[in-house]
Amino acid sequence: MRRGWRIAGGTVAGLALVALGVLLFRAGLDDADKWASVIGVFVGLLGLGLSGYGVVLSRRALRSDHQATEVRVTASGPRSIGTRTTSARVSTGDGAGHHVTAEHGGHDLPARTEIEASGDRAVAAEHISGVVTTGDHSPVDNRTIKLEPGTLRAPAEVDLPAKLTNVSDGPAAVFVGRESALTLLDHELSGDRARVVIGQVIHGLGGVGKTELARQYAVANRERYRLAWWINAESAERIQAGMTELAERLHPPTASALTGDQAADWARGWLQAHEDWLLVLDNVEDPAHVRDLLGQLHTGHILVTTRRLVRWPGGVRPLPLEVLDKVAATELIAAVGERDRPGDRPAIEAIAAELGHLPLALEQAGAYIRESRISPDGYLSLLTARPAHMYAALPEGGEAERTIARLWRVHLDTIGERDPYAVRLLRVLACYAPDDIPRDILGDDDRPMVLDALRLLHSYSLVTLTEDTVSVHRLVQAVVAGEDQTRPAPKGGSARDLALAWLAGAWTASARLSPSDGRLRRRVLSPHVENLVRHHSIGGEPREHDQIFREAARHERDEGNYRRARTFASHALAIDRATLGEEHPYTLGSRGNLAAVLTSLGWLEEAETESRAVLEAHRRVLGEEHPRTLKSRCILANVLRKLGRLEEAETESRAVLETQRRVLGEEHPDTLDSRSSLAIVLRRLGRLEEAEAEQRAELEISRRVLGEEHPDTLKSRGNLANMLCERGRLEEAEAESRAVLEAQRRVLGEEHPDTLASRGNLATVLCERGRLEEAEAENRAVLEAHRRVLGEEHPDTLITRGNLAIVLRRLGRPEEAEALS
Repeated sequence: MRRGWRIAGGTVAGLALVALGVLLFRAGLDDADKWASVIGVFVGLLGLGLSGYGVVLSRRALRSDHQATEVRVTASGPRSIGTRTTSARVSTGDGAGHHVTAEHGGHDLPARTEIEASGDRAVAAEHISGVVTTGDHSPVDNRTIKLEPGTLRAPAEVDLPAKLTNVSDGPAAVFVGRESALTLLDHELSGDRARVVIGQVIHGLGGVGKTELARQYAVANRERYRLAWWINAESAERIQAGMTELAERLHPPTASALTGDQAADWARGWLQAHEDWLLVLDNVEDPAHVRDLLGQLHTGHILVTTRRLVRWPGGVRPLPLEVLDKVAATELIAAVGERDRPGDRPAIEAIAAELGHLPLALEQAGAYIRESRISPDGYLSLLTARPAHMYAALPEGGEAERTIARLWRVHLDTIGERDPYAVRLLRVLACYAPDDIPRDILGDDDRPMVLDALRLLHSYSLVTLTEDTVSVHRLVQAVVAGEDQTRPAPKGGSARDLALAWLAGAWTASARLSPSDGRLRRRVLSPHVENLVRHHSIGGEPREHDQIFREAARHERDEGNYRRARTFASHALAIDRATLGEEHPYTLGSRGNLAAVLTSLGWLEEAETESRAVLEAHRRVLGEEHPRTLKSRCILANVLRKLGRLEEAETESRAVLETQRRVLGEEHPDTLDSRSSLAIVLRRLGRLEEAEAEQRAELEISRRVLGEEHPDTLKSRGNLANMLCERGRLEEAEAESRAVLEAQRRVLGEEHPDTLASRGNLATVLCERGRLEEAEAENRAVLEAHRRVLGEEHPDTLITRGNLAIVLRRLGRPEEAEALS
């Protein structure tokens, strides 16, 4: 500023001299002399003024030299700091690690110093002797310590003065059915075996008890290890956090002196340098997250739990863990639910079976029973009526993530992020029966996409794969299917529509196989058709694939699976009534199929009512001689025969047979069926010679038209054996019965109703021949199978009971016979 005044003064003086010279030149010598005198006086006065001003400025400068240096500190910008001196730590801002600026002042500062902190999270100070950081997560707080040299020690130099663990002391109060697994785990973690991965036979299905088994082992072996450390390993970040916490517990200075990564490395170094430790990595989601730990740690024991079925590094021994057996599953529900009364046992067993013996689900059910104070029967009813609600029910004080519904919801979300088609495929699989879903029915033309989806589902243990089949745990199906019912149908149709389309295509293709191969193929497909009934909606327009239920009903009736046949026949009839109307030919055909199934089930009064209604409608809609009308008359004749109204049955059978011969021909399967039925009626009426002639004639045509081992041919041979027995030709009857039985076992199976009927007929022949012990053994075997296959009240079961009672009386055991009667 003083320099500016000097320049201004010089400029004014120069201008004044120029002006004076010009003035004197124009005035002349005389006037100039006068002006000079005046100007001299003026200059003298100006000089005195300037001298006084100079003295004042000099005194001010002298005072400034004796004063302290002036420092100006400013701070601008969000979360900046300005200070003249700091000897402590200073932090500010949203996160550690941002740029820090600080201008240091001191004794050598110039006379005037300005220190500025500008910009977000900047710091300015005259003198800093500590550490300055910025950020919301700055480590500076009241616990911060300043380490002296040598305080942070190497991992190998740090020893444990006492045992250290973070494993909870509270394992499950009820732990059943895992004794052998715990023993095997203890064996695997002994000697030179240092690492074990807990998987399971059902491939890591969530809720099977992997975590609880690991906790039980850790608690039971607490005296064995100086360090037992548990880490939630579902992500790389949680693993690092667990290792960082371990470092802090082992050596507290690591918390302030090292970053998180450095502390985790320090903990790893400690484990490498010491022995007698157990590291539990619970719920590993991605094996890559623990690969380095498994590869670098060899001096202690590592226990990993995971639901992933993947390839683990060499030296890691998988330990499969299955669901509980029936006894242990029942015990778990009873213990957790505090229900140990014998009367509760059947319902508890049913609950355990419905929940697939999965420990988490069993524990959840037991807790619900205990907390709600309801009976096991009550819980079973709720589980049947509202499965989705019960799977999501949270025990009081429980963790929301530890319910079946929540656990698998997380699984599906994770899989969906990687491959949405895999989730869609799982929803389709949930519509089928749980076990043995044929892999060749899945997908359309994109086989690689299906294979990739199956591989992913398999790796998460949500499905079990063999070379030919896929299986899904019933609870996974229930949870997934329950969610699917509440979701809007995606583009391309719902999962159940896609499941039906794939299955119907496979069923149709089975007709192009040989008769025996086609029958075997439909046996494989039929359980999945039955499961689809629960997911298949009724109503709307007729759909392309609905016919599968009618065809499945006929197949199951031929197979002797009458209960399943009734399920299919009833569903097909409901569909036809809703989409086609009451008197459409398909609807009437479905009613006829249901009537035939009711007859086979022994529900004869219902069967007669249905048969007569169908016959009347067929006559009205199709006419008297239409093949379907004739088939309805044949069904009614069979019902009348089984009701014991033999004269009515004979009349109806002869009328039907005469029309079928004229309309369909002598060798049509329906004509042959009517002839065989007529022969049985004649035998029951006691006209044995006539009956045998009719049966032999029908059998000869059946052999030629249908083949020697066709089920209908074998049934005709069995009927002929019965006639021979009743005519007293017992040796012929036994030979024929044994030949038929052998063929039926091979073609139809051991428990087909026709096979069981032939065994019963053989028992009768043996009884008539006086071989009572053989007859008793055969009858008992047939009775047990009839009870299992047909039910206690089925007419065939009752007939077998009566036959056994006859044998027992002949053996001289009337009390036993009376009990059966």
